[in-house]
Amino acid sequence: MSINWNEANYLGYEWILDKPEEQFYIKDDFDDDRLILSGPSTKLGLSAYQEKKVRDGWSKILPTLESVEMLWVAPKVNQTLFDAICSMPNLKGLSIKHSSIKHIDFRKLCNLVYFNLGSSTQLETLSGVEQLTNLKWLEFENIKNISDIGALSQLKKLRVLGLNGSMWTTQKLDTLSPIQSLTNLERLTLVNTRVFDKSLEPLHNLPYLKRVDIAEWWPDEQISALHKANPQLINS
Repeated sequence: MSINWNEANYLGYEWILDKPEEQFYIKDDFDDDRLILSGPSTKLGLSAYQEKKVRDGWSKILPTLESVEMLWVAPKVNQTLFDAICSMPNLKGLSIKHSSIKHIDFRKLCNLVYFNLGSSTQLETLSGVEQLTNLKWLEFENIKNISDIGALSQLKKLRVLGLNGSMWTTQKLDTLSPIQSLTNLERLTLVNTRVFDKSLEPLHNLPYLKRVDIAEWWPDEQISALHKANPQLINS
């Protein structure tokens, strides 16, 4: 999903784009409310072993950072690091570029308002995601093992939802039916995503839906029916 400044400001989430300076080394006394974890500069001249030691240290430090409310992580996140992130006490926003995680204990992320999980091809289920009752913005990319999105139907506060494939991998979903209960939804992206029942009808009665980004493979009659149900809708 590509969000620009105007759209983020409109949705009230400009803080997602207002990123701080990237960090590789984290100090125990870090006290900013936003943190970006990135790879080391080539100027540091670290070996792969040295880089791994620093990243392994993130798992020990992150759960102690009470000030951090928004976290971005660029390097690939393994299960140990992800579990440590879930233990951060005051996290409200989380963006992960890609991961090798297999499961998520959603109970520990119940304060999230914003959650962006990039390519995570080993994730096995979304069971428990319904516990993220404060969530307003949710994006998944390339969670290719998951086709059942039924648990999303309980996320009544969602305003932005992305269920996307990657550049090379198509995301496959059983149906969009669970989305019909998300009555506060304003934007939906289904980039490189195929839906087995080929129906956009679950989107017809979403009163605030303003934009849908979908692939060209959808049948013309489904596109026409969606625009008839919501003439103001923008799709690309």
